[in-house]
Amino acid sequence: MKGLNLNRLRNTNFDSLYQKLVTGNSITEKECRKLLTLAIIFINEQDENMLKLGYRIIVLYCNQTKDYKPLYDIAINKGLYPIVKSIERMEKYNNEVEGSFFKLFQSSFGENYKFNGIYLSEQQNDLFSYFNESNEKAVSAIAPTSYGKSELIISAIKKRKSGNLCIIVPSKALIAQTKRRIIEANIKNIKKVITHPEMYIESDNNITAILTQERLLRLLRKDPNLKFDIVFIDEAHNLLELDERSMLLASSISIMEKRNSNVRFKFLTPFLIDSSNLSVKYTKYIAEPLKITEYIKTEKLYTYDSRKEKRLKLYDQFINKFYYTNDCDLGDDIALIVQKSSDKNIIYLNKPSDLERFSSKLSTKFTIINSNRIKNACKNISRMLDPNYSLINCIERGIIYHHGSVPDNIKMYIEHLYSDIKEMKYIVTTSTLLEGVNIPAYSLFLLDNKKGPRNLSSAQFKNLIGRICRFSEVFSPTEGSLKHLEPSVYLIGSNYVSSNANLEKFIKNVMKVDKKEKDTPVNVLLKNVAITSENKKQKEDADEFIENFEPGVITNYDKSYAQTLIGRLCFLNNVIEIDIIENEQQMQGLLDINGEPIASTQGIFNFFQEIFLPFIKQTENNLSRLAYPEARNFYKMFLDWRVKSASYQEMISNFMGYWDFLIEKGKDTDVYVGKWGDKTKNNGFRKLWTDIKTKTHKERVNLAIVRIKEEQDFLDNIFIKYIEVINDLKLIKKDLYEQIKYGTNDKSKITLIKNGLSLTLVNLLINDYQEYLNINNHLCTVVISPNILEKMVENNENEILIYEVKFNIRRH
Repeated sequence: MKGLNLNRLRNTNFDSLYQKLVTGNSITEKECRKLLTLAIIFINEQDENMLKLGYRIIVLYCNQTKDYKPLYDIAINKGLYPIVKSIERMEKYNNEVEGSFFKLFQSSFGENYKFNGIYLSEQQNDLFSYFNESNEKAVSAIAPTSYGKSELIISAIKKRKSGNLCIIVPSKALIAQTKRRIIEANIKNIKKVITHPEMYIESDNNITAILTQERLLRLLRKDPNLKFDIVFIDEAHNLLELDERSMLLASSISIMEKRNSNVRFKFLTPFLIDSSNLSVKYTKYIAEPLKITEYIKTEKLYTYDSRKEKRLKLYDQFINKFYYTNDCDLGDDIALIVQKSSDKNIIYLNKPSDLERFSSKLSTKFTIINSNRIKNACKNISRMLDPNYSLINCIERGIIYHHGSVPDNIKMYIEHLYSDIKEMKYIVTTSTLLEGVNIPAYSLFLLDNKKGPRNLSSAQFKNLIGRICRFSEVFSPTEGSLKHLEPSVYLIGSNYVSSNANLEKFIKNVMKVDKKEKDTPVNVLLKNVAITSENKKQKEDADEFIENFEPGVITNYDKSYAQTLIGRLCFLNNVIEIDIIENEQQMQGLLDINGEPIASTQGIFNFFQEIFLPFIKQTENNLSRLAYPEARNFYKMFLDWRVKSASYQEMISNFMGYWDFLIEKGKDTDVYVGKWGDKTKNNGFRKLWTDIKTKTHKERVNLAIVRIKEEQDFLDNIFIKYIEVINDLKLIKKDLYEQIKYGTNDKSKITLIKNGLSLTLVNLLINDYQEYLNINNHLCTVVISPNILEKMVENNENEILIYEVKFNIRRH
């Protein structure tokens, strides 16, 4: 006899009863009994989706009736011990458990799943056991957000007796977050945590490194003999993409295996169908998968088109139907959000410019919060940046916004504010939140269904959902609630969504539970990606980089190697904006004429203009802009600020002064502002420019803040590669190189910066708090005494800097 499945169920009249439950309409006792009976039948079916539907019915029923006996029984049988313990904490169920031998026995058995003060589910426990037993193998852990993947890393570090361990993360923010977790774990066998290639010295052993793929390659280049024994790849699904960073990640994996054929790779990802898609060309590892299939949270998905129908509809991912709720004509996107908000809410937008505009609009709906902590936070940001920063106006009203152009230490500080202050209700964010940033939230509102130019994929959409109602919030002994097992997700048809976007079709495509999902690997360095005429050139370029960086990775490599010093150094510094093999002889010829050491920022740009600029591919917009004298003068000015160790306030003031100068002197006031632009120029079709004289003072301040961050990122991620080549050629004075790279040539300050502290904080610590610092410039280590915090508070230092110090203190 055929088992029951969702397709067969959809052809019955089941949903006429089920609809009442999911939409929260009144339901009779007889109908409840029917639904519970059906739920038990579904849970005992072979089909995994039927089991999940049965569980969903029980969760919805229990939360609506406050009768948690059915959920308790299911949770015990399915090994969902966090749910079991949450129900047992309820007074009315505590006595019942103690009065039943079977329930008391099962409850006691659940104590075996207690780990560091929290209860693990059965599959969480299996994940930890699997990792401990698979220490000598390559593995992939495919587990939703909240399943403790960070604890796996910490457990591996604690168990390590010898050998080098590396954790590859996709962003600088995650370097800081991961480092903090390791510091808090107070692991005895860690001498130092390397977060920057220059922190490493050749005498280091048993190292623990937390790096992005770019920093990892610089470290591997620094010491050709450095090998890693265990490598964790966080957010490993990024490896499947076809972009520069994904190919760099694949390249680094192949290089590390070439250096150590016994390296064990540990891939961590919330979503992946087939682990073989993680296999990189030129490697032999096979990642054994462990996939978590537990279904603990069951999302309620709503759509609302504020431009058309203005009816709130619930999409059920099991029945694949939309049900009208009783809510209609709720107003625009902001009105809906205000009405449907939880205590903590994430609002997603695709573009930072849309995000800032929306945040300002949302802030007008709220009055200033009477909270000393919030007032103090706004004062701190004003002191560090400018009182006209739009973020301050939002924070005053319980809103923060979060995107890649917010200064790093401000971003870290406001995440802390949002997590720590009850009145901070909203975080408005772009896809920066997809990269593992952990903050408390109970509801998610999406005002766009895109990431970049494309629709959010099913994995990306589910990854965003995973950011709300994390297990630590659902099962908190003090703040937790089983109601959070039903996270609310609202997809809103707003003015930020493409006019032709079909949101109902989109949500069906990404969330229908029995839709056949498959990975779509497109990275040309993955074994499962076929090489065609379309991607052949990308594969050849990638191979050329790998072999020139680390000869011997590719067996029978028959293409070109760099023949000149400058060519080899360009490969070692990941210069991808130039066809190196084709142009190295000409660059070397020009280099032989220009051999004088460089002593000024002007000299840097003269060298770049003569040696590199003629060979930059025209598609590289940012670098090719340096063909214009105005652009070179601008970046020279920016480098000069860095050399002088200018503060953010000084740089904002300099930006404002520069723009005032353009206006006063009647010069061209169209300035390049990238994604913040509102007009085209030079026959371009992208709006990358703005007329600065049409902007108010406040608008200019905010443009200055985002542009400073973006220009810093451009210099740190792109232009610095060319400075590194010049330095490797021994054609730049050491003092100038250090001032450009670190903003100082003071050895102790450089050590602090390499350890992840901001230049502003470093200057303060060295000037006023040296007695609290134990700095070893040779080993590139720093230990900060916890006593510094009390002294900084006493001296009324900026709380942003105090928090940054706290984030980097190791408590013994």
